[in-house]
Amino acid sequence: MLNVTNQIQQNDFRASLKNEYNEFLDKQSRRFNPEDCLNIDFHCHDHNSDIPDELWGRILRLPETWLKTKKLVNLLKKNGSDVVTVTNHNNARSCWDLKAKGLDVLVGAEFTCFFPEYDLFIHVLTYGFSQEQEVVLNKKRQDIYDFLRYVAANDIPVIMPHPLYFYTRNEKIDLDLFEKLAVMFSRFEVLNGQRDLWQSVLTLNWVESLTPAKIIAYAKKHNLNPADFAVDPYQPKVLTGGSDDHTGIFAGQCGSMLYVENLQQRLKTQPASELALEALKKGDVAPFGQVGENQKLNIALLDYFAQVATKIKDPGLFRIMLHRGSTWDKIGCFAVSNLLLEMQKHKKTMKFFSFVHEALQGKKPSKLLKWQVSKDYQFCIKQLEKIADSKKLGPEAFTETVSHAIADLFTNLNKLIASRVEKELQGNKGLQIDNFSMEEITQKFEIPSQLTALFFGDGKRQDNMSNVRVEKMLDSLSFPILISLILAGSTLASTRVLYQNRTLLNRFAGQIGKNKHANRALYLTDTLLDKNGVSNSLSGKLKEIQRADLPVDFLICHSSAQAASHLHVVKPVAEFELQKYGEQTIRIPDLMEIAKIFYEGGYDRIVCSTEGPMALVSMFIQQMFNVPSYFFMHTDWIDFIKHTTDLNQYGRDRIRRLMRALYNRYDGVFVLNSEHKEWLIGHEMQLPEDKVLLTAHHTQPKDLGALRISKSSIIPNATDDTPVLFIACRISKEKGIFDLPEIVAKAQQTIPDLKIVIAGSGPALEELQAAMPEAIYLGWQSKKELASLYLSLDLFVFPSRFDTFGNVILESFVHGMPTLAYNCKGPKDIIEHHKSGFLVDSTAEMAESIETFFADKSLQHSMAQQAVLRAAQYQAEPIMQQFLSDMGLELPVMYNNQRTVA
Repeated sequence: MLNVTNQIQQNDFRASLKNEYNEFLDKQSRRFNPEDCLNIDFHCHDHNSDIPDELWGRILRLPETWLKTKKLVNLLKKNGSDVVTVTNHNNARSCWDLKAKGLDVLVGAEFTCFFPEYDLFIHVLTYGFSQEQEVVLNKKRQDIYDFLRYVAANDIPVIMPHPLYFYTRNEKIDLDLFEKLAVMFSRFEVLNGQRDLWQSVLTLNWVESLTPAKIIAYAKKHNLNPADFAVDPYQPKVLTGGSDDHTGIFAGQCGSMLYVENLQQRLKTQPASELALEALKKGDVAPFGQVGENQKLNIALLDYFAQVATKIKDPGLFRIMLHRGSTWDKIGCFAVSNLLLEMQKHKKTMKFFSFVHEALQGKKPSKLLKWQVSKDYQFCIKQLEKIADSKKLGPEAFTETVSHAIADLFTNLNKLIASRVEKELQGNKGLQIDNFSMEEITQKFEIPSQLTALFFGDGKRQDNMSNVRVEKMLDSLSFPILISLILAGSTLASTRVLYQNRTLLNRFAGQIGKNKHANRALYLTDTLLDKNGVSNSLSGKLKEIQRADLPVDFLICHSSAQAASHLHVVKPVAEFELQKYGEQTIRIPDLMEIAKIFYEGGYDRIVCSTEGPMALVSMFIQQMFNVPSYFFMHTDWIDFIKHTTDLNQYGRDRIRRLMRALYNRYDGVFVLNSEHKEWLIGHEMQLPEDKVLLTAHHTQPKDLGALRISKSSIIPNATDDTPVLFIACRISKEKGIFDLPEIVAKAQQTIPDLKIVIAGSGPALEELQAAMPEAIYLGWQSKKELASLYLSLDLFVFPSRFDTFGNVILESFVHGMPTLAYNCKGPKDIIEHHKSGFLVDSTAEMAESIETFFADKSLQHSMAQQAVLRAAQYQAEPIMQQFLSDMGLELPVMYNNQRTVA
């Protein structure tokens, strides 16, 4: 990853959380004399956690872990636990089994209890009960109030684990819930090894803010008696820690120190579990360990997925369809089970997952395997060896190494996929996408309904493009694609789990008045440095963000660009040139790297402005972090396709439906003109009106160094009085440039000495030169050169019916050049007819307007003045203010200009 110059600023949020939490842990470590303390991991699981709380796990009949009890116990002792407990969901079978073998165990379980008024399930860690009491507890857990009153009456200590993580999709949980929890619980888990730093710090600050006065007030408000739950409002809450380990990787690394006076002497006559229970009841507890952001949960889920891939059994379609859950849950489970069952047919993939599981447990691949693996996959072996070796280096080094290894594996697998695709295409006579018409691509690109056919082919001849051997190519890609899917899936799932209640976390931070998540947007784009209007407008937006230090950062994928203030740059995994379709370079970014930038940068919303690979990345980020997402439309692709391809109405409708599905994935879609907004909310696209947000591009500062030049320096034999039209754009069909010969020819009938100057390049340049050989062609011009042309020539002509805005119109206005355009889309929202320019409906009206303009010197002068005035109404401050406000971003205090766009 390239160095980012504003990294320190971006990381302020997470850095402050880390400093605050480390300070808390440091104080806890000094509370008690270590010699008088028992270490215990209050929260860990083994294979008897066989009925998961997660809906998908129940539908697919997957246990939470396959970890054997003996292995968990050995790991706990290895990591320094003096007392063993196993807190499986809704049962203490492992504890009873260990006690039956004569081992000293603190009996524990994690009961899932129902909160009736919230239709909510919460977990309660429970300790020191008997087998008879376990039966009662499982009955009582159907109502959290009955459960807690029972444990209080029977002196059974309980802990509220991960208080901000609930098994619900209800994002409208009343914050009164936490007031009730404050009255009903004495002990809270403030250090959970599988939760992220933000949740941990929020929980800590909330618990520490619970004064006696607050608890008494909450009790009165909700008609609850703290004594019913063995809660003393005048005693400080007890803070605990646990690893929440399900895989046998992190057990014992997070936990609690239990202070027992005269411990060594008492251990001679009493079992450690009895003393631990006593200390827990008294509240002599201090948490220890580290919160690993989302990394630990990511590693745990990768290990879990690796085991699921090799152990899953067919859950049965009938079971899936009849199980409780939404239609989307069932469809998702059906797709996942199909994919995993198909993967089991690939021995190479299954072996790799076995090696991943072993490496995470500290076992390196054999030397024989290293020699057997092909050169293409040697990087996999190296990363697995790194993971296994790091197990000996301590928890933090292990976590960091695995995180880097996962990212490196994903990057290299995707590079391998790209190289194999490129090799296969080149092996078929240099096949490129450019070789196909848009109609062929649209007709042949069809997703099969059978998952087997989709991922692996069905053995039959496919109707594929040209002579590409799709079956052979898929066979060579199946392994790297499947492994990439699992790596990406575990990363997405782990972070999604942490942030599935993001709305609640934000509201909770607001209630306690601390640790509010940073408001920052990451802006993804496939184009920023290219030679086109979209790039120019985005560059202007970035400059304004840099100038005013706005809470937005750009991210681009580019092989040679350099990172800068408010600009991240990631190198592409692969690049493809598309000359036929707009001279575009398609760059495939590294998904994992962007996800890491988003997380570490403290962003809480995502923006995308191009429909290429970055759109897919933005949807992944949105799902992964559960953040608001926005799309910024620059291009009318239906119009582009209509003007540049031979695609018929049926094919265009297919593209339109695809675009509708894409735009509906976003929380808001920014558009640049009122006509485009009406189309998006109309019957063809059917986006909700409040979801479509009207915005504009702003003007960029006038180049003060640009000088007026003589017309004769551009046009042979011209004088300062020679009437000159000017156009600057990409020379392509959709820009309407082939209207120019007719327009100019008609105008020249009245103005014989009329000239036209054309700046720009593009695929239609030679064709235009043939049609208008008398025009002056300048090629691509720098901004300073363009500024001089605007200052020196007379009238800007803009024959495009395709552009959604028209940055060049504003550029011409800034320099006092009026514009002639068709009365459509972007131009009609900018140009004031007969004031700053002309809006017309035909080539004939364009020619008439040219004649009108050059026939009246006073009109030319007044239009030049009005153009400058109109440009002034498109200043950066009000436009960016509205843009940020529409995304819910807070503006810097100094950036509060109240002007609006006319």
